[in-house]
Amino acid sequence: MIIRAGRVYPVIVIIVLAAVLVVSASAVSISDSSLRQDEAFLPVVMYHQLTKSEARAGRYVLMLDQFEKDLKYLSEKGYKTVTVNQLLDFSQGKGNIPEKAVMITFDDGCETLYEYALPLLKKYGFTAVGFVVGALADHYTEIDDHNLNYSNLTWAEIKEMSEGNIIDIQSHSFDLHKNTGNRSGAKKKKSETIEQYSEFLGADASKMKEAMIKNTGKTPVAIAYPFGSFSSESAEILKRYGIKMAFTCEERVNIIKKAEPDWLFGLGRYNRPNGISSESFFEKMGI
Repeated sequence: MIIRAGRVYPVIVIIVLAAVLVVSASAVSISDSSLRQDEAFLPVVMYHQLTKSEARAGRYVLMLDQFEKDLKYLSEKGYKTVTVNQLLDFSQGKGNIPEKAVMITFDDGCETLYEYALPLLKKYGFTAVGFVVGALADHYTEIDDHNLNYSNLTWAEIKEMSEGNIIDIQSHSFDLHKNTGNRSGAKKKKSETIEQYSEFLGADASKMKEAMIKNTGKTPVAIAYPFGSFSSESAEILKRYGIKMAFTCEERVNIIKKAEPDWLFGLGRYNRPNGISSESFFEKMGI
């Protein structure tokens, strides 16, 4: 069948215009005026380990000089970091979020958070949230091993940071940073009943809460799900142990709403890999 060109062009134009409209509608702009006055955009960055060795850099290990470039970029653009407490207050109808807001988070509790990130955050006037694994903190407190290629934070380092106003220490679970054939992170196994899962997740949350209180005097109120793995029942279980906020690994900019706390348990974050510039990375978030 022969289709005349004159009939094809209008169809193509319509398809292209439709695609543009879809892309425009799905793109998130930090300056989007369509937000209500009680809403705010919140991009969250997820870092892991920092390194000075190019050979070690990769998807979850960022060059130290690149991390500083990120902070410099955010500073020059006029962005302000927000804290866990600010988000909790906002969800309860108190306080405001800066127009140019960003949240910096670090997963896994690597010792480079203390050695490398802390001084630079202080230098640029930013805050961050450090999600630590209780069992790993126990292990590295017991041994004298501070190899920054793999070492994790000790409880002494965690306590020191928790007493400052730069890095807020929160939970990455006590011992769920595991990805096996039976279970991924905090996710419910298919073979488990709700009761069994509730007992399992509750036991870990309780143990982390006790460890934090014992070693820092503070109770965790936020968790970053290990590997971003969780189940529909996770939030309600964790709330019983004082958790009020949960971070995922879903890459999207959050729209947070004042006096509406539902968004607290599904905060998305962008993983920061090595190998791309600050401009290219933050462009995905509209920054």
